[in-house]
Amino acid sequence: MLYSIIIPHKNAADLLDRLLDSIPSRSDLEVIVVDDGSHDQERVKLQELSGRYAFTLYTNPHANGAGASRNIGLEHARGTYLIFADSDDFFGPDFARELDRIPSYGTDLLFYNVHSVDSTTYRDGYRHLFFNQLINDYRQKGAEDIRYKYSVPWGKVYRRAFIEKNRIRFAEVIAGNDMWFSCLCGIFCSSFTVRDATIYTVTVREGSIVSTVNPTYFLSRFQETLRVNDLLRKHNLSKYQYSVLYFISNAHKFGVKGYVAKKILAHRSNLFIGIEKIFSYKKVMIDRENRRK
Repeated sequence: MLYSIIIPHKNAADLLDRLLDSIPSRSDLEVIVVDDGSHDQERVKLQELSGRYAFTLYTNPHANGAGASRNIGLEHARGTYLIFADSDDFFGPDFARELDRIPSYGTDLLFYNVHSVDSTTYRDGYRHLFFNQLINDYRQKGAEDIRYKYSVPWGKVYRRAFIEKNRIRFAEVIAGNDMWFSCLCGIFCSSFTVRDATIYTVTVREGSIVSTVNPTYFLSRFQETLRVNDLLRKHNLSKYQYSVLYFISNAHKFGVKGYVAKKILAHRSNLFIGIEKIFSYKKVMIDRENRRK
């Protein structure tokens, strides 16, 4: 098996239909769907989809989030290369063409441009801008921020051997689970390729994990940010740390100002990282909370 596509799913079978339809049918590609405790009606829809598309369905028995579901997928994957997708997104036309080229690059990790749209209207979104800027900065200036700050699992292709050699797995937390995985991949990959093809479309929709802002998700993302920053310092990569200014600015909304301040001091977070974004604060809030424009 050459490719394994791993998809966590929760109560979005109609959108999963769109994603599965965007995956080319190939004998060297397996699709793994891991359901994270969907409602009974959604599980019925999943069974209906299994009659129309070729995929293997697993269940996350603990229903503890996309990170844990992706880890289950990793345990079952057989492909030489791994690809991740979220059930409410879909692949673009460049994806099928790129599948024939990936083995020739001979690297552990490949980065791609992505696009973003509103899930319902298909109007252009904004979620791709940050990641595509990382692509551009590397291609134009050789900036290696892409290794550590392309913090999502989609839009990339991974050689499974290096993932398993370093036993890289997702954090099993409610929000921000992919930061740890993505950062470790950047640290441990021995080689990477940056491509200008656009293989993936990420969507924006109300009610998704990334668009939800509440105390539980806020603190989960904050704790993962601190943990990843500690990891970067450990590997002498402090200059690539993530900014904590968003959390400082919004802690009062959830009554956790004291907690956030205490943790930032304890983790020796650099308060000057990202300070230049203060001058575009409104845009940063939209990007950080994955809201519509």
